Amino acid sequence: MVNVKGLLIVLLVAFTFSACDILSNSDGNNFKVDVNNNIESLNERIQIINQPIVLDSSRSKASINSSSIELRLVANVNSPELNGDTLSATSIDIRANKIYISYHLYKDAYGGAVDIIDIPNQDEPNPTFVSQITIADTDINDINVEENNKLLWITGGRDVSSSAYSTDGHNGAIIGEFTIDNNEILGNSYRETPLPSYSGNDIVDAPGNNYLYVATGATGGGFYQLSKSKPDFNILNRKDTDFAKSIVKRGSDIVGLNLTDDHNANFMVMDSGLDNATNYTTPFKVHPVDGKNVLEHPENITYVALGNQGVKGFKFNSESDPDYEFNPKGTDASNGVTVSGKHVFIANGTDGLFITDKAKSPNKEPVKIYQWKRDNGSANFVKTRGNLVVLANGKDGVNILKIVRE
Repeated sequence: MVNVKGLLIVLLVAFTFSACDILSNSDGNNFKVDVNNNIESLNERIQIINQPIVLDSSRSKASINSSSIELRLVANVNSPELNGDTLSATSIDIRANKIYISYHLYKDAYGGAVDIIDIPNQDEPNPTFVSQITIADTDINDINVEENNKLLWITGGRDVSSSAYSTDGHNGAIIGEFTIDNNEILGNSYRETPLPSYSGNDIVDAPGNNYLYVATGATGGGFYQLSKSKPDFNILNRKDTDFAKSIVKRGSDIVGLNLTDDHNANFMVMDSGLDNATNYTTPFKVHPVDGKNVLEHPENITYVALGNQGVKGFKFNSESDPDYEFNPKGTDASNGVTVSGKHVFIANGTDGLFITDKAKSPNKEPVKIYQWKRDNGSANFVKTRGNLVVLANGKDGVNILKIVRE
């Protein structure tokens, strides 16, 4: 089992002012965490736009008299900076009326942040900041928030020498937890565990159970079930595999996505203890190998963003043939996917956001296809809940959209 090394945080923040907290692990190596609850200052990063957007339907398979979906761009959240470098949004979670956004440094150095933004009324959204935390030496690649908005989990990576963890089975990947109280992140609540491999790529909660699931990679990682019990995040069960990309809960099952040595996509359908795995391997190769690939299971189909192969949806019954497939074949790769109502939303890098209808049997490809691109961003993650669509658009920041009609 992996044992967490205690992290002592000396909290210097008072009321709504920004502060720098020094975290020390048991080996005496320090690193910085900034907790910022200065709402007035943080809100300067939000640009309220509140304008309808024009969707390009030229890729649709049939003539469209009127759009099946109408969107409004509510606001843009500018990316934070760390030591003069602009961070890039990596992941989004939406719980109740809060949007949670994670960031990392898109370069060799490490650094990350988490924003909490309040949307008190989704019908008339007026986003305002609640809190922000910055970890100066840690990329944050994915976040997950407890259903009651009391705990926030992060996964990512840092230079393995930065926090002085043992390198026995560990190369920089971490899982961490913050407590949220009165909507603010409490820096002095932080606890962390080193994980196998170099980077934590995906994390998912198992509501109603006392454990989390994490995917780490590229080499020496895999899929892990961890106990939430304090003080340690202990690894309960594991499925070791290279290039573990994403993990999702599918009813009572767990689905993990990894790439084979030949870079084919492989799906492991496992029970809750990561046992009794059934593998479904695709005949095609996925590129880029180090790109972001995301699983989402909203209903009876598991959707997955597969880089140059676009987005596919699988039922994983007796074969690996997809029930939904859409490849934009644009200039970039499919990084993220989410589903809401009648539509599938795809973050496709510099091509922007694609929106399609769900495929109807026996057809696998959607008929209605829309595209939207803003400025010079690179769409790498998208999340929906209710009538909100939140798009992580690289260094262009995060776009908050409202579904007006679908």
